[in-house]
Amino acid sequence: MEGSGWTVLKLLGWTKGFFTRAGLEDPRLSAEILLGHALGCDRLALYTRFEYQPSQEQLAAFRELIRRARRLEPIAYLIGRKEFYSLQFKVTPDVLVPRPESEILVSEAVAHLRKLARPGRVWDVATGGGCVAVAIAVQAPQASLLATDISQAAVAVAAENAKAHHVAERVKCLRADMMNLPGEVEGQGGFDVITANPPYVPAGQEVAEPVKHEPPGAVFGGPDGLDFIRPIVRESGGFLRAGGALVMEFGVAQARAVGALVEQAGCFAQARLIRDQAGIERVVVAVRKD
Repeated sequence: MEGSGWTVLKLLGWTKGFFTRAGLEDPRLSAEILLGHALGCDRLALYTRFEYQPSQEQLAAFRELIRRARRLEPIAYLIGRKEFYSLQFKVTPDVLVPRPESEILVSEAVAHLRKLARPGRVWDVATGGGCVAVAIAVQAPQASLLATDISQAAVAVAAENAKAHHVAERVKCLRADMMNLPGEVEGQGGFDVITANPPYVPAGQEVAEPVKHEPPGAVFGGPDGLDFIRPIVRESGGFLRAGGALVMEFGVAQARAVGALVEQAGCFAQARLIRDQAGIERVVVAVRKD
């Protein structure tokens, strides 16, 4: 990729082939995203600039992005953002890359809030970059939210995302270890919804190469993947109002165990298991008894 003559069209063609051979998912899309980032434009704008020849500085930046992508670093980390629920979010290596299956948490939480005849209150546990909490706040403009994470770096990213989407006044981002409610919000009443996307991959389980670049503390959930799920299910009833809902994501093949934990908790009247787009049971919605 040296010298002159490299147009946008040629760069996209070469990079798509390179990424295909390297085993990257969506090689054409990845090439477009990275080239758009290097040129400082939206990837769709590339289609009006096929004959444009990037400067040497732009080519150098693009080469570096290709090098890192070849090592299977998540594309979201390379460009610093990711779309989630049709919104753009800041993403750093301190937080998980948001995934489509987690959008179920938003949809279910918002549906529950819309049944209320008053503004609702939501606690997003293990919020990471705050994508779930912020998306809920955007969709439910009367709701107030608490977004907590044990990682202060993640909390800072969540706060930035809340500010970027103009919901910072309604989304309080605080550091907390799982179900340990921060002292500054204790005594403020129960929650109508608790959402959670906790670490749930069993320790030692092989994960895709890009996931290896994500924070291990946000990925792995103990020997069976349930170390964080257990306390969330066990303790969430004490924080929910009567009729409030726990909406929690879990891992592949954990549905039966999660269902048993919900039943053992004894405070939920009903529970639904929801499948993701791949047909995998992925989210539980458990409603607290009246």
